[in-house]
Amino acid sequence: MRAEIIATGSELLSGGVVDTNTVFLSEELLDIGIETAFKTIVGDDEKDMEDAVRIARERVDVILVTGGIGPTEDDITRRAIARVLKKRLVLSDDALKAVKAVFKAKEYPAANDRQALIPAGARLLGNPVGVAPGFVLVEDEKFVAVLPGVPAEMQAMFREHLRPALEEHFGGKAVIRRKVLHTCGLSESKVNELIQDILKQKRPAVGLTARDTSVDIRIVAHEGSGARSRSTMERTEAEIRKKLGDTVYGVDGQEMEEIVGALLLQRKMTLAVAESCTGGLIGARITNIAGSSAYFERGVVVYSNAAKTELLGVPADLIERHGAVSREVAKAMAQEMRERARTDLGLAITGIAGPSGGTPEKPVGLVYIALATAGGVTTTENRFLGTRTQVRQRSAQTALDMVRRYLIA
Repeated sequence: MRAEIIATGSELLSGGVVDTNTVFLSEELLDIGIETAFKTIVGDDEKDMEDAVRIARERVDVILVTGGIGPTEDDITRRAIARVLKKRLVLSDDALKAVKAVFKAKEYPAANDRQALIPAGARLLGNPVGVAPGFVLVEDEKFVAVLPGVPAEMQAMFREHLRPALEEHFGGKAVIRRKVLHTCGLSESKVNELIQDILKQKRPAVGLTARDTSVDIRIVAHEGSGARSRSTMERTEAEIRKKLGDTVYGVDGQEMEEIVGALLLQRKMTLAVAESCTGGLIGARITNIAGSSAYFERGVVVYSNAAKTELLGVPADLIERHGAVSREVAKAMAQEMRERARTDLGLAITGIAGPSGGTPEKPVGLVYIALATAGGVTTTENRFLGTRTQVRQRSAQTALDMVRRYLIA
């Protein structure tokens, strides 16, 4: 089964609003066994919407439309759908009752009656957290569903009403399984080189996605048998892990800080962090995880040279001799952080995030990361490319990965 998701709204084309609905829906559809083949964004133009729906009907089995079902004149979805499917728009008593129930004792604007108009023969989809109801039509073996554009309303309607309808209609017709492996420390080209033989295979399909902080490897299995798809994916995952080793740090939605936290708990170890160029980003990521107080003792942001000396005791003459961005200062920061916090591990980072501040000897993107342990201090020199935000994000990810690799060694 193949689907097309059509998101409507001129605001999605002007850059004023970011489209998140199609991302959510494609994930959910895949879980059901429906592959999203196309995503289309259409402005508030009725003719354009009609064209988009007509094209979708020619090439996919499932069409999901989000947005354009509110009470205003530019909410054109229901009219466009009705015209393409050659259906009359009718005022649904059930839909009208649901719309009015939301307002209760409040003043009821008459324009809201538009939200109760649906194509004849359509099945209503209730809106658990908003006003506008959605609807479903199955015409000429094409499954068409219309949902609100507000993400919270769309997600609630999908989970409570549309997903069960899709599973009932398409249940058992396909099995699509997906797994995403997250890597750290290798470029996209290097990952491609190491697993190129696996990338060439067709079943299961394997692909790469480069993110700011990692390279993801997608494994997608299209099978008729659940047991068969699981075994195929397991073999492929094992082959990838064998080739990439410990550069694979997580699966699906796992983030680096979650993995590091679990390893610290398992090893019953504690961590403290001293940050300069990342400005608290590492500490924020660590404490995003519930229960992090069991292993994270403290974090300090020592942005200036004076802060490094006053809060950590890094000798001023050391900073003067080598510079704040240096292997020697990173090492001292990690040692002092571990000793002052009395933790098992002390992590420190100092660098030049840019876009200014670099020199030929110490360019933008130069970052030193140090990890102090009972056995000494390990320091790495890194050169990160990108914007200031990207350098900071990549620095934080690499620092956390340094802790992870120590804990699994």
